[in-house]
Amino acid sequence: MTITSIDTLNPLLLLAVIVTAGAAGTSAARLVRIPAITGQVVAGALLGYFIIPNIDAASALQPLSTFAMGLIAVAVGGHLSYRRIRTALKRIVGIAVLESAATAIIVSATVFYFTDSEAIALLMGSIAIATAPATTFALIRETHAKGTFVKTLLSVVALDNIFCIMSFSFVLAIVGDVVEFSGRDVLVATAFLHAGQQFVGAVVLGCLTGVFVETAVGRVRSNDFGIVCAAILVSTGASSFIGLNPLLTSLFLGVYLGNRSTRTERQLNTLAVLEEPLYLCFFTLAGTALHVDSLAEAGPLVVAYLVARALGKSIGSITGGALLRVSQRIYTNVAIGLWPQAGVAIGLIVLLESDTKLPEGMASLIGTVVLAAVTVNEILGPFFTRGALHRSRETGRDRPRLVEFLEEEHILMDVDAEDRWGVLKKMCAFYAQVYRCTPNEAKDIEASVLEREREMTTAIGLGAAIPHGRIPEGEGIKGVLGISRSGIDFEALDGEPVHLMMLIVTPHEHEQRHLEVMSSLVAMVSNEAIRERLAAAIDANDAWEIIEGEEARPYNYFLEEQEDDQNGN
Repeated sequence: MTITSIDTLNPLLLLAVIVTAGAAGTSAARLVRIPAITGQVVAGALLGYFIIPNIDAASALQPLSTFAMGLIAVAVGGHLSYRRIRTALKRIVGIAVLESAATAIIVSATVFYFTDSEAIALLMGSIAIATAPATTFALIRETHAKGTFVKTLLSVVALDNIFCIMSFSFVLAIVGDVVEFSGRDVLVATAFLHAGQQFVGAVVLGCLTGVFVETAVGRVRSNDFGIVCAAILVSTGASSFIGLNPLLTSLFLGVYLGNRSTRTERQLNTLAVLEEPLYLCFFTLAGTALHVDSLAEAGPLVVAYLVARALGKSIGSITGGALLRVSQRIYTNVAIGLWPQAGVAIGLIVLLESDTKLPEGMASLIGTVVLAAVTVNEILGPFFTRGALHRSRETGRDRPRLVEFLEEEHILMDVDAEDRWGVLKKMCAFYAQVYRCTPNEAKDIEASVLEREREMTTAIGLGAAIPHGRIPEGEGIKGVLGISRSGIDFEALDGEPVHLMMLIVTPHEHEQRHLEVMSSLVAMVSNEAIRERLAAAIDANDAWEIIEGEEARPYNYFLEEQEDDQNGN
């Protein structure tokens, strides 16, 4: 049966059809062991081609798609929390800048070779920078991935889309005004003004919406879920109304919530219950709008664009990672993980086609090529990103572990002071910073740690110490790791200076877990290979790689595995 008109299928029934097709695609994908996203996109494409070929499902359900993209952008923006990426900032920014620049240059040069048009080349080069936050985030959720690679990939994706929107706004202003103005100074000034308006407007609106969330959560007796949903609707709706990019505004809303406070950061988790059904609807809906016939129409230029973009992402990521001495495991997989391209690129094509200043046919050509490339990327792209996640060895790690707190951002390198008391104060200050403690909480933690140290040294020998303190209540055991290259005198029984300091803070109700964590840490640093490698770690990421390595795995196990073993399963 073919449905020929939207009049015969109201939006709610259309949504039901979309959900059913997406669920079927997900089940089929699991049977043949391919990414669920690919199954949803293919199911949507079949639905659009055979069942509803004459219905523009994407337009009929545009509010749902806009909300889904807003939610995804907020989630990705939240991963640009300075607390999380502080130790990785150089790596993230370096890779993002170089791969974005390489992609824009290589794609622009390739397109110019085929079209002999500077305007088309520059516009397509800027669009090529965009990556697919929805695909990336959904695959990370699907594979339960967690680690420094995942953090790097998500942060680079967020920066990519910021760079893309800004460069596209700049180039579009120049290309459009070439027809209208003759002075280069006017062109450049106008382009900078337009791009600046987009960026500043998105930042201001995103932050104002974030203030609304923060105020409402603190004063209104309502669940956080409803407040955050309302915030996303405000950011996307207001952006569209005043001519800003909804994705960029939502991304800055996520950045605000992720950086403002621990409480606002927690609000980002309230929408987790919506993610899976929204992803299913979003990707199936995207599948109905795929332009399979445009692949043949665009011809060799589509292939050239896809190859040039993949080369740009790969060369830029690998070059940036190698120059910054990033772990090869990270930069080689980031190069592959950035290949997918979808929602942001489609949104920019819509803006392009609505610009009346562009020469006739230019927007049509660019739209045809980019949409054809998106068609390929929506179907094949998830395979590359999922492959990158598996190759990074971080899949299946988004589960509770015994020593959950030893992440990259919780590691302080090159700790130094005149004595152990100075070091402990620095460690407590670092703890308060990364866990966003209030001044009173920080003061109490430092007092508890110093009081325990006065009773007896917490040095355990072999160049390690485990200072610890207590707090009345909390979510669980938290801690930080400090590494000193010169060594600190902790008055250890073996007389050796301490190079490794693992500060842990335990709520009173977690006393039993405290003993297990202490035992695990002692066993870990008793391993000579782990201890020596940690003491010689180059940076926080290097130290984290050692803690997450195979040698340390027996000391930092997944909690559900141990519980299953204890239950005889």
